[in-house]
Amino acid sequence: MAEGAFGSALRREMRFLAASFWDLALVTWVPLLLMAAVAIQLSAGVMRDLPIAVVDQDGTTVSRELTRRLDAAPGLHVVAQATDMKEAERIVRSNRAYAVVLIPTDTERSVLRGTTGSIITFYNASYSTASGAALREVGNVVQGYAATLAAEQSTVVVGPGKVRRPPVAARSIVLFNPQGSYELQLVALIHPALLHLIFMVAVSSALGRELRDGTIGAWIGGNSRRRAVLAVMGKLTPYLVIFTGWGLLATGYLAGVRGWPVVGSVLLLLVGYVAMYLAYIGVTLLVVGLTLSMGRALSIAGLYAGASFAFAGAIFPLESASAFARLWSLLLPYSAFAKLLAEQWIMGASVMDSLWQVLVMLAFLIVGAGIGLPRYLAAARRPETWGRR
Repeated sequence: MAEGAFGSALRREMRFLAASFWDLALVTWVPLLLMAAVAIQLSAGVMRDLPIAVVDQDGTTVSRELTRRLDAAPGLHVVAQATDMKEAERIVRSNRAYAVVLIPTDTERSVLRGTTGSIITFYNASYSTASGAALREVGNVVQGYAATLAAEQSTVVVGPGKVRRPPVAARSIVLFNPQGSYELQLVALIHPALLHLIFMVAVSSALGRELRDGTIGAWIGGNSRRRAVLAVMGKLTPYLVIFTGWGLLATGYLAGVRGWPVVGSVLLLLVGYVAMYLAYIGVTLLVVGLTLSMGRALSIAGLYAGASFAFAGAIFPLESASAFARLWSLLLPYSAFAKLLAEQWIMGASVMDSLWQVLVMLAFLIVGAGIGLPRYLAAARRPETWGRR
């Protein structure tokens, strides 16, 4: 009966995985090793003690206090007080500091005269994330000290009871991820990025090796169309189940072990994982069906899935990107998953708002399987398509 084709193909694939060390490794300890490496590397969460250098050309009470405040800030660490900018430049070029804070001559004199002293920050944009964080922290320290100095000067001039507060003040409130944790932001995104890449490679290998080894004919060549479709489904089910389990583990690690709770729907987040894997099954069927080559399918899988993280719009904004980058983002199922993850894990959006992302991912399955699967099934009856590398 037709249902037996599904179970038979599932057991056949499980036997293959049990007998193939590297194929089994690809779906077991390799994902675990990669996810563990990412989790350990980003476990600190928030960047602390970013190294900076200070060039104090003023040598006054004001400049020394500013240097002290910079070093006391939790996000900064003054690793050197250079005598001049040439020495500071050497420190930055040797990667000992991400930024240089220059306190020019006559800074204190400008402050005492009631004018504005200019504190100049030079930062290494080659390391944009770390340097950007250091730059923001320096700005906060300087602004905080400037406010203190302004209040002290006003008190001296008009008396302590007559200091007028600023008529307007800006106040920023962080809506989501108030801790500014890179662990929550990046690990939650990198884990599924790694998983969907490995998943697409594993599925491409599973489908492609039947063509490469010429076993597709004996496997489904003599079956009816329905039995052949069920056999393909059975073959891919172990990978869907295994990687859904990895998605559960990734979610459990961040939410349970690291304490970053899902503020939206956990169930919808897990549905999103399944929908993402189904989407990449559709894409893989399209690629394998069009190329009928395991080697080409694996190459395309690496390029297609490997670029997902950069084009998803989760880290690098797409609003100012080129038309090609925006189009490429739309052609990646991971982009929809990244939006769903942010909406449900961090933002707590409604289920209806995020359900659209699930439908987008399922569209990849429908289109990809609709085009690629018939070609793959037809190849089972065409021996001339077998044996390609």
